[in-house]
Amino acid sequence: METTSSQNPDTKNANGNSAPKPAEPEKTVIKEVHHHHYRHGPGRFFFGLFVVVVGLMFLGRAAGWLPQDISIDWSWVWPLLIIFLGLSILTGRSWFSWITGSIITILVLILVAWMIFGNLGARELTTQEVSYDKGANVTSAVLNLKTGASKLNIKGDSSKLLTGIFSSYNLNLTKQETIADGVQNITLGTTSSWKWFTSSKNTIELQLTNDLPVTLNLDSGASDMDLDLTNVMAKIVDVDTGASTLNLTLGDKLEQASVNIDAGASTLNIFLPRTLGAKLNIDAGVSSKNLTDFNKIDDKTYESQNYSSVAKKVNLDFNLGAATLNVNWR
Repeated sequence: METTSSQNPDTKNANGNSAPKPAEPEKTVIKEVHHHHYRHGPGRFFFGLFVVVVGLMFLGRAAGWLPQDISIDWSWVWPLLIIFLGLSILTGRSWFSWITGSIITILVLILVAWMIFGNLGARELTTQEVSYDKGANVTSAVLNLKTGASKLNIKGDSSKLLTGIFSSYNLNLTKQETIADGVQNITLGTTSSWKWFTSSKNTIELQLTNDLPVTLNLDSGASDMDLDLTNVMAKIVDVDTGASTLNLTLGDKLEQASVNIDAGASTLNIFLPRTLGAKLNIDAGVSSKNLTDFNKIDDKTYESQNYSSVAKKVNLDFNLGAATLNVNWR
């Protein structure tokens, strides 16, 4: 019987002896070294820090840790985003650019700190008077008020069309008046001498006439507003506000009146006389509603129980974010 060898014939030499296996080639180990070139430089770091600080400020205000009327003037802040973006690019390649970017970042931070806090110690409380007589042949009035963070008080019983006092540490009051077609139009606004942030040390106290129908257009930031219009012939009240507290008391001086309120995370307290019928239209996100003596018409509409039986009526439209709405009678 023939026996088959299990050995590989390639491993035998000419004499039939097994030849040694050839040596395997030496393996080459390649080690890769990754150089990060400091991609995450100081520009990007301070950009992230800036975003965190702004977010914490809004969180603190929403949670009640900070005053509700602290706000940011974004028209002055947004260029910082471009600056930090440029710094993150400058500090992305080498030691030289990283050091250069660090120096520029420090200089930018010093400049920003000076612009924000440079005149903080020199601020003084300033006051300005507001006084307007009723124009000849005027049959109605319009008051436009645009302000940032402030405390705003408005009531009636002025012997003139409009009187008041404005006081602030960092805001200046601007005033404008026009009379046309029997309408006296007054516009009040505030400009900041402290460009980046506004604080709670701003107060506007105004008194309106009781003798003319008045339209109020209020555009405010985070404010604390107390509007007592019991004796005011308030025809239209239009309020556009952010995170604020609004106490609004209405009277019954006109047959028809309307109120429009657009508010963010706010607390709204509305007080109505029993002689007034009220219809509410509420377009709200996450909100809490406390409506006393109102009948629900649909998901957004409510009518007071006396709405069909009284002659004087008011329509109230609410466009709300995460707000608390309380409507009560007095």
